[in-house]
Amino acid sequence: MRVIIKEVTELRTSIIEIFEDFGLKELKGKNVFIKPNMLRIAQPDDCIITDPALVRETTSYLLDCGANLIVGDNPIPQLVDEVEVAKRCGFFEASKGRFKNIGRYIKRIKINHKNLKEVYVSKEILECEILLSLPKFKTHELTGLSIAIKNQFGMVPGGLKPKLHYECFKPDDFYNLLIEIYKIRPPDLIIVDCLRVRDAKGKLYRPNRIIAGDNGFAIDCVCSLIAGIAPEANPLLQIALKRNLFDPKKIEVIGKLEIIKGFATPISFPFRKFFIGLGNFLFSRLQNWRCPVIDVSNCNNCRSCENVCPKRAIRNKEIDYKKCIKCYCCIEVCPNNAINLKFRMPSS
Repeated sequence: MRVIIKEVTELRTSIIEIFEDFGLKELKGKNVFIKPNMLRIAQPDDCIITDPALVRETTSYLLDCGANLIVGDNPIPQLVDEVEVAKRCGFFEASKGRFKNIGRYIKRIKINHKNLKEVYVSKEILECEILLSLPKFKTHELTGLSIAIKNQFGMVPGGLKPKLHYECFKPDDFYNLLIEIYKIRPPDLIIVDCLRVRDAKGKLYRPNRIIAGDNGFAIDCVCSLIAGIAPEANPLLQIALKRNLFDPKKIEVIGKLEIIKGFATPISFPFRKFFIGLGNFLFSRLQNWRCPVIDVSNCNNCRSCENVCPKRAIRNKEIDYKKCIKCYCCIEVCPNNAINLKFRMPSS
């Protein structure tokens, strides 16, 4: 399993080198699907979506190679449709007219999960000959990092994601769900956008790198190291290791693996390795006390959080913590960053 880390001087040149390194040269006439991370309406400096520049240069190269191209993703439910989200994110222009709403045609797929027998995913992704994933290097309150494995969650139409959070509200159940969805259609090539990143405290870094590979677990393992998280302290990778889905010892890193100095991870993750030694009960208890809290002064009453909540726990800017399952969808969807995590004891 190779993972290549490239410092970018000229983005298109770096992309071409990555394709050549992984033997993807005969692209004429191939049906290629590009899946960026288009979580919601955002700008590049927000660092929660794939940089449109990476989408643009990848699209341009593939079109020059004669590939038949579709660009798409399933964002979380918004007040506008997917095409409008793509326009506001810069993906519609970057895709040179190849962006498509992929949530209309779906297929039911059986999975091996104790809570779910099946999921629905977009047919266009299943039917492509080459699947190219362009995840964003970013933190995530539930999974620690959101990179290659988590990016495949975007195969599920946005309106169906809250139900999956509802059915898999326990962290380990959700991690296993992400793994099962990834296994449905693993990407043929993954190029991680690590050009500009923000840590869990919102601090902006400019590593100016792309990280590439053809195995999502290997990619996430290397990215964890770059973020300063030991793979055994990454909850998703911990489960993948238990399931013997990859072997970190077999990962060959080409390029400079350099930790982003000062990069802040979600508050519980520096302590996860310690809690693993004492048992997952204590870690789960800590996680349960970290609750989303609405900053009313920043709220514009768009009600996106109400619409996305799988438990309908939010109403009129108030959260019913007896219903809240700590999925943090409300934090992801808020356009004003008006929802933050705070420690809150169950009795308060």
